[in-house]
Amino acid sequence: MDIGQSFSLAVKSLMASKMRALLTMLGIIIGVSAVILISGMGNGLTNEVEEMFTSLGSNIVTVMALYQTDTKYVNLDKLEDFVEETSGIKYYAPYISSSATVKINGEGTRTTIYGTNEDYTSIRDRGIASGRSIQYLDVEREQKVCVVGSRVVTELFGEDVTNDELIGKYLKINGNSFKIVGILEEKASGLAGGDDDQILIPYTVAQKVFSTQYVNNFYFTYENGEVSEEVIDKIDRFFYDVYDDADYYFIMDAQSMMEEMYNMLDTITSILVAIAGISLLVGGVGIMNIMLVSVTERTKEIGIRKAIGANQWDILSQFVIEAITTSVIGGSIGIILGIFFTGVASTVLGITGKVTLFSVLIAVGISSLIGIVFGYLPAKKAAEMHPIDALRHE
Repeated sequence: MDIGQSFSLAVKSLMASKMRALLTMLGIIIGVSAVILISGMGNGLTNEVEEMFTSLGSNIVTVMALYQTDTKYVNLDKLEDFVEETSGIKYYAPYISSSATVKINGEGTRTTIYGTNEDYTSIRDRGIASGRSIQYLDVEREQKVCVVGSRVVTELFGEDVTNDELIGKYLKINGNSFKIVGILEEKASGLAGGDDDQILIPYTVAQKVFSTQYVNNFYFTYENGEVSEEVIDKIDRFFYDVYDDADYYFIMDAQSMMEEMYNMLDTITSILVAIAGISLLVGGVGIMNIMLVSVTERTKEIGIRKAIGANQWDILSQFVIEAITTSVIGGSIGIILGIFFTGVASTVLGITGKVTLFSVLIAVGISSLIGIVFGYLPAKKAAEMHPIDALRHE
């Protein structure tokens, strides 16, 4: 008997007892759908993380000076000389961040103020919707100018005003009057606390406004990934020379963080998939049990087939193919449900799940393997029956 005939008999057997077949497949259906769902949401979360790091800049190195004293502090003039002399560094921006009340005509809002330099918008990939950004001369001459985020504009001036109308107007930050010279392009849909809820001013002015003697935070970007480690080592050496102690500062490399995040997400996803895979194991045991029952029920049929010339391979292949068919059909239903629930979870969680062809093929392959592994023992038992004993079975 060929494979086609065995498959046809397997389908007829399943259709003859639909409820039992469905219950047999249930473990496979649950397991496969869970694996598809978890892997799909894991891929979606990985894409979200990648987009987040891409928006922040994967080639950004952030340095935080944890302690600064009168004898151990970062001299910005020396730091600028270091940047100019070091090949591979593309942009550099010191920054001070603080929350402050911003007012216009007595109306105010709370926002984040960044005191920084002319490279900040390039490092953070912030476009200018109108006007200009902070310039070198603004920093050198301590000009009280500011670049305003779109949410701050809406909070202070309303939605009807155009960006061009705001250029040249004044607002007050902690009682200090600042001239608006630019409006940042909207980036985070105007969310509170997001990239649009901020104002940029020269860091030399921020030091006076916030009574801060030292700048504690620094951004660096390197030219390309090939020189990243070399550039990071040079930056590390500069700050170590300042403090003579690595505990005085902290260096954070976005690319390394991204790789660590990917590894962590992969590990978590693998663990969850392995847990979901237990359902597949349970489903396999269910298939084996039902196939053993089926062999017992069809003992006389096996005896008749052997009596008219069927060999062990014919019997073995029939029951193995029946087990594989049961498993694959259950796996197919599981894939459909997994894709459906991935879509539902994406809508509920706001993360775009991504079901890959690879995960689908793996699910089909595992389903087939379960059918072979757990169907073999009952099939072997059926194939080894003596025809006379089988015919005598009641």
